[in-house]
Amino acid sequence: MADIALTAANIRPLTSHGAIVLPGVAAATVTVGSLVYETSTGWAHADGNVSTTLAKSQGVCVASYDGETSIAAGNALSVCVFGPVSGYTSLTAGANYYLSDTVGRIGDAVGTFDRIVGFGVKLAGEVCLFVSTQQNDPSSA
Repeated sequence: MADIALTAANIRPLTSHGAIVLPGVAAATVTVGSLVYETSTGWAHADGNVSTTLAKSQGVCVASYDGETSIAAGNALSVCVFGPVSGYTSLTAGANYYLSDTVGRIGDAVGTFDRIVGFGVKLAGEVCLFVSTQQNDPSSA
């Protein structure tokens, strides 16, 4: 499994193409472009090899309140929960992408927990990640 490369400063939701973005607060330090899940105190990095709770990626962190790429705990952020996000490199249109065993990262193959987080789609002149997260592990259902 390889993690998908990204430049956090290039990550942006394509709201003109239907991306749904929610405001929130970071529960711990979060990086733009990372997969996150919602806790009782805010959004934190999802982790594909710790527990089923942490493996429930619910979106991608797409922005901070001040334009920084690292958001400290307690600060505002935005999360794309559905739709296209640009700024990732080496995506393939039509390919599925998964929650990686690396904290917050997107992988090109199934990790410890089988969680699809989206698929590649060609929009706006590039292949974007279409965020559509899967909450259960089909291999254990």
